[in-house]
Amino acid sequence: MDKLQLINTRTHCMDLSSDQRIVHSLDLSGTIIDVSPGWLKATGYERGEVIGKHFVEFLDRESLMKVQNNFPCLKDYGFVNSVPLHIVRKDRVVIYVKLTGTSKYNEQGVFERTFCEMKCG
Repeated sequence: MDKLQLINTRTHCMDLSSDQRIVHSLDLSGTIIDVSPGWLKATGYERGEVIGKHFVEFLDRESLMKVQNNFPCLKDYGFVNSVPLHIVRKDRVVIYVKLTGTSKYNEQGVFERTFCEMKCG
């Protein structure tokens, strides 16, 4: 099975307009490009407080290592599945999530961005 087939078999929300789903998109460096209204609701932040920030700024130390290990897989292989993370909300409450992500590539196969959904629990 090739990379595109593997990516296409992943099921998660990539709808950045969703009020119900916790979805974000990152650039090559891990900077947040966009988040869904559901992401903002779950974390307590305003859009202007997160766009342009690095995703790791919203993680606890334990999760930082997991992202450092998994983000290269997401960029290079096109997906990660159910990575357990701790997200630090604006009110400093830590929430446990599982992150599933898919990468988007341009027509030449060059990485453009990620689409990641986090599920609480």
